[in-house]
Amino acid sequence: MNDVPDPCYSLFETSIGGNPAIVVVNSTLLTFTGRDAFPWHLRIGVHCKLQGANGMPTHEEVEALSHLEEEIAPAIETDQNAIFLARITARAERVLLYRVHDPERANETLQLLISNSDGQREWEYQMEHDLGWILAKPELDLLVQPSHFN
Repeated sequence: MNDVPDPCYSLFETSIGGNPAIVVVNSTLLTFTGRDAFPWHLRIGVHCKLQGANGMPTHEEVEALSHLEEEIAPAIETDQNAIFLARITARAERVLLYRVHDPERANETLQLLISNSDGQREWEYQMEHDLGWILAKPELDLLVQPSHFN
């Protein structure tokens, strides 16, 4: 497996279905040459409890979501099994996207996290085989749009 590059984050204020969205994308994955080693697309969806205007989370909710993300990320990124792709906040949901090397290991880790969850935020995940990184295209395409697009 190729060495995973250190992440570099790009922030986009955009919209999804007419609703505001904040998207953070790991821009190093745009030119990452080790994509074949991470053929699985992992989507983790977290329901936002405390919402402000247009389904965006309140400051208190952002703190709770960040705390949950700080538990999930290191657990699934252990031994370079997963690479952070993007974080999307929109429509009363926080979505974490990762690219995964070993889906069984990631599934075991996520099941353990769910069973040990404090239950403060409901979350679920889906993992799909996506060798061509087609499911990552919408987020990676944000990196190549003209700056006036957003």
